[in-house]
Amino acid sequence: MFEYPSAAKSTPRLRAVQNPELDAFRAECAAVDATLGGVPSDAWTRTALGSWTLAELVAHLIRQVTRLTAYADEPVQDEAPAVDRFGYYRYDHAAMAPGVAARAVQEARKVDAETLPALFAESWRDAADLAADLPGDRLITTIRGALRADEYLATRVLEVTIHHLDLRAALDLPPKPTPEAGALVMALLEGMLDGPRPRNLGRVRFLLTASGRIPSDDPRFPLVS
Repeated sequence: MFEYPSAAKSTPRLRAVQNPELDAFRAECAAVDATLGGVPSDAWTRTALGSWTLAELVAHLIRQVTRLTAYADEPVQDEAPAVDRFGYYRYDHAAMAPGVAARAVQEARKVDAETLPALFAESWRDAADLAADLPGDRLITTIRGALRADEYLATRVLEVTIHHLDLRAALDLPPKPTPEAGALVMALLEGMLDGPRPRNLGRVRFLLTASGRIPSDDPRFPLVS
């Protein structure tokens, strides 16, 4: 006797949408939340990165995660991406450094340092919610020209991950990127190299070396600052 196939057998299994950039962004930002939760009240004025205090470093972190929400509202004139996640970082870092540093100082002055952890938590969650609704190939306008949303989100993962290493160093904590973000950032930095990555560097040391946190005789470093 013929039997109709059951619904369970006839219904195709839906494949989960892969979004490694968003997964890495969420994972690393949640790790930053945990680190910020342990900041002593008297630590905000300690030196953290260059001339930045800890408060100024976190203010810079907040700006990095809010750029997605800020840029997504701007009109896009380009019909194709100007750069990808690798090309985004090919600019004169030394020339832009003073402006970046000044913005962090200004942003930190606008708020009470004690409110920075909550502000970071709110900001990255807003950005993650937006990213979840944006098609990966949607173009957004940035300071480097038009980028795909997924390519720009990868740059946010790099910024959060590297500055989380700075934050932990300032708090005398060991460097500890999340597996998701560490792998993505390592692949991004390797993609910027002219030639293979030095094999004597593990993941964390490679991130620190490629970002100039550890000095290197390799003239290719640093790749980002």
